[in-house]
Amino acid sequence: LTGGALRPGGVTLTRELLTCCRPAPGARVLDVGCGSGHSLAVLADEFGLEVSGVDPSAAMLARAARRVPQATLARGRVEGLPYADGSFDILLCECVLSLGEDEQRSLAEMDRVLRPGGLLLLTDIYSRDGGRAPQLAVTTCLSRALPLAAITDTLTRTGYSLPLVRDRSDLLKQLAGQIIFSCGSLEQFWALFMDPDNARRTACTLAGARLGYYALVAVKGEHHG
Repeated sequence: LTGGALRPGGVTLTRELLTCCRPAPGARVLDVGCGSGHSLAVLADEFGLEVSGVDPSAAMLARAARRVPQATLARGRVEGLPYADGSFDILLCECVLSLGEDEQRSLAEMDRVLRPGGLLLLTDIYSRDGGRAPQLAVTTCLSRALPLAAITDTLTRTGYSLPLVRDRSDLLKQLAGQIIFSCGSLEQFWALFMDPDNARRTACTLAGARLGYYALVAVKGEHHG
């Protein structure tokens, strides 16, 4: 649906963010929640970065290793990253922050492994209602959406500047359209992951939810951490 990465914007949005940042070739980048390695391939092949990826799924990591043999991969979760302090120049976290059980802990862990002056690239779902999104029968990045201000406020409080914050809700609508075109309906899409009754309830719940999608670049303070 999106060039192999099932999230709004796919790797096209990944390229957009990296192009805005203009990272130096050889910079150390960690893809948090790298999945099967689609973004890792872009980071390595198109931008010449030294790539690492972390994901909780051994099956996904095996696919990532085949796709990007030069990547250094590790099994782990965003709430407890298996790296030393200040290990990376850039962290990329695409539609993963809202999958965790504790967003504050996840942000703190990403901050820990990012060097002072490093870049944090985030894309994710957010709630337009000012509260959390409805709970669903399956865990997705739709399940734990926060207001965008909750994310940006946390980052600025911890010493980050935000040179780029973009509302990309158009990409969320685009993905929904692609799913409907490919699967026939959103209900039929959810039926790929759950029983028909839960698929129907999930589609109805999301139809009433006010969700958006954001992309941001945050720069860690030089004297922070």
